[in-house]
Amino acid sequence: MKRRWSARIATGAALVGLFLTGGCQKTPKGQVVAIVNGREISKEQLAAELQDIPIPDYVDRQKLRETLVRGIIDRELQVEEAREQGLDKTPDFEQRKRRSDEELLIRMLGHRAAQTVPLPSETDIQAYIDSHPLQFARRQRLIFDQLSFVPPRDRRQLSAVLGNTHTMDEALAALRSIGIEPTPGQGAIDTGVTDPELAGLLDRAPAGEPIILPQGRRLAVGVISAREAIAMSRENSYVAAARAVRAAALLRESQAQIAAARSTAEIKYEPGWEPSPKR
Repeated sequence: MKRRWSARIATGAALVGLFLTGGCQKTPKGQVVAIVNGREISKEQLAAELQDIPIPDYVDRQKLRETLVRGIIDRELQVEEAREQGLDKTPDFEQRKRRSDEELLIRMLGHRAAQTVPLPSETDIQAYIDSHPLQFARRQRLIFDQLSFVPPRDRRQLSAVLGNTHTMDEALAALRSIGIEPTPGQGAIDTGVTDPELAGLLDRAPAGEPIILPQGRRLAVGVISAREAIAMSRENSYVAAARAVRAAALLRESQAQIAAARSTAEIKYEPGWEPSPKR
């Protein structure tokens, strides 16, 4: 098997240089740029590969196309080997393929919805700018002195010990009381690109009062040590607000589609799997 696979890889390299000009019943021409063991690679397929790649002006497009063709050929050879090993017949493949197909359809549905949702008006854009000052007129870079740590599984412990702390020394002692040794340091948050609700909480935080800050899989307790104003041009503010307004409109459209589909769908649950009643 290893010998046969190595031979296929070598064949793939040869195919790139020769575009399969011989040795097969089919010959690449017209819309076909290469043929791999009888499977065609079309210009349309190559265009699809290029579609989502941002290409700077200085990039040699011919070399980029050649690189993409090599990549497609290698992928075809790997797919062929996986099929020969029967991986496409396994339950795991079927589950993953179904999920992949569903995610693709959802993305396509979103693209179609984007074509029907109108662009935001200047009035809507200006209203968004006015109602989100921490993203625009009062955008700031907040500098923190902080204690970073991996949170415990039961985060209620944090609320219990940090709830009555009012200084960083108290916060450090509280964390150590539940077996957490945090890493001291500095951090920064740009209110223009963080969650508006969090930005508002930070803006209203009392001076010197410890705040719990999200850091991916970690958390931090910090106090604001400095605030730096971030100026935005009118043009940049307008573009950022337009994107935010449109994203919100697309989200509402998606949620409306789901709500409409749920209202007419027949959904049955195995006993014990029903959703909890709303309170």
